[in-house]
Amino acid sequence: LDYAPIAWLPCHAIDLKKDGELNAHVDSVRFSGDLVAGLSLLSPSIMRLIPDNGEDDDTDSQKDSAVISKERGHVDLFLPPQSLYALTGVGRYKYSHQLLPDNSIFQSLVNGKEIVVKRDHRLSVIFRDSKRE
Repeated sequence: LDYAPIAWLPCHAIDLKKDGELNAHVDSVRFSGDLVAGLSLLSPSIMRLIPDNGEDDDTDSQKDSAVISKERGHVDLFLPPQSLYALTGVGRYKYSHQLLPDNSIFQSLVNGKEIVVKRDHRLSVIFRDSKRE
């Protein structure tokens, strides 16, 4: 096992207004290492993970993300204010991630309840590790 210390890239902030969008994307392996973590502040939101098909063509860019989600399935992460999420490995590079708009519904797997998420001004601080040589 390799227990070398993690080298961090400079953190950055994402300041997203209520009607702002963070569209579906897969992080590039060229720019950072195996970990991205985000500290969610100010407003709750839902991050949706959808399996990526790995194709470089425009097939998915012409489809709505809701259609792709129905075709491939998805995982939703509820991100309340002051929560921390981390994406590594398969979750980071084999799934696209996006933020759902205001009034999206989160289905709780714990109790089956539906939560209508009122997303407002969202601020998050993003941490990424550097690539290992």
